[in-house]
Amino acid sequence: MFIDTVRFGKVEIDENKIINFREGIPGLETYKRFAILQFDGSYPIIWLQSTEDKSICLPVIDSFLVLPDYSFDISDEEVRQLSLAGPEDLKIISVLVIPEIIERMTVNLAAPIVINTKNSSAMQVILNNGEYNVRFPIFQDVMRLVKEDKADAGTI
Repeated sequence: MFIDTVRFGKVEIDENKIINFREGIPGLETYKRFAILQFDGSYPIIWLQSTEDKSICLPVIDSFLVLPDYSFDISDEEVRQLSLAGPEDLKIISVLVIPEIIERMTVNLAAPIVINTKNSSAMQVILNNGEYNVRFPIFQDVMRLVKEDKADAGTI
């Protein structure tokens, strides 16, 4: 299937890989279906693109690339809503804020997006424990990951 996007033009996506947010994303509740887009040269940033509105596209990052020991509990109700069988079925991403001054880039670790990779259901979980910041500075981490990726590109 092809979708139109403001940022990337017309993009082909596998319809079986569309992520479904039953309740939408807070602030974007109207939009339920998203695709994860990843392009050469954009690592470690990936894009959560609405399939319903071409202008809705959120930069996101694998939360464990930011903090390898990132952990939190989700409620039994959240486990039920996502039909989770176990942690091996999870992908955790976090929304980035990329301001005009890119060095001020932050990531919201206090509200991760939890994806069940088996059934493509997802939800944004709001963590109320105060352990993680909604504006965690990430520019240096992103630059480190970019350098590591470029160094790995030359290895076999």
